[in-house]
Amino acid sequence: MIISNISKFLAVTLLAGATYNAVAAESAAGVAEHLNLLIETTAAAQASAAGGDKDACLGNIKKAKQHYKELTGEPAGKPMQDAIKIMKDAQSDCEGGNTADAATKLSDVVSREKAVQSSLK
Repeated sequence: MIISNISKFLAVTLLAGATYNAVAAESAAGVAEHLNLLIETTAAAQASAAGGDKDACLGNIKKAKQHYKELTGEPAGKPMQDAIKIMKDAQSDCEGGNTADAATKLSDVVSREKAVQSSLK
């Protein structure tokens, strides 16, 4: 009985989450919102890395990658893919405790993300 209730709860939760995420970025406004959130969380990761806060840096990178996954169309093209590769390198640096290098790389990523954003306007 308990397992059945847990299974139902998980199924409803997963369905609701999948529906929310699918709707969130389907429209141009949703994509623009996630692009803004991507830039904000990447900038927060950069600030955390610059301050030497490894855990906050990694947490913000994780959030930024979630926003990246919501991008569709032109914003998710090659320039953004290249920026995300640099973000992954910065994540490795942060995991290794090299927050100074991570901060430098994340600064570059923010610049690239802003360039993608400005190219859409």
